[in-house]
Amino acid sequence: MSWTMGAQVCPEVAQIADLRPQESTRFNPDRLEQLCLRVGEVQAEAAVALALHRSTESLPTLGRLMAAEPVNFPVTVEQIAMDAELMGMASLARAARDVIVCFATSNNVALAATMARLSRVGDRSVNAVWEMDDGTY
Repeated sequence: MSWTMGAQVCPEVAQIADLRPQESTRFNPDRLEQLCLRVGEVQAEAAVALALHRSTESLPTLGRLMAAEPVNFPVTVEQIAMDAELMGMASLARAARDVIVCFATSNNVALAATMARLSRVGDRSVNAVWEMDDGTY
């Protein structure tokens, strides 16, 4: 693919690499097992469903939330981290906590990078749970 500027090709743009970071998501099934033992399978399933719902609803809105309601932003990201821990999604919990640290320290470059990572890990983590073959948590 080449980019054109008027009738001329812009070689600077043609040399930009398209990077697609791939990182694995860590899942800790022991967390779900502990939850089932603590509250029972039915309540554990309901808790996981609620946590998945909150994460699925919150993750795509974080950028707008940070701009419109910066006071509520870290609260929402912390909820994502707690929900991720509940479900055993270690990578998602870690990414969310990294976002909170960058936000709290006003490190905007790191915040942009960790927000992008949170989005990638969040999508991959939530999809992994929805794609479980046997449908159990």
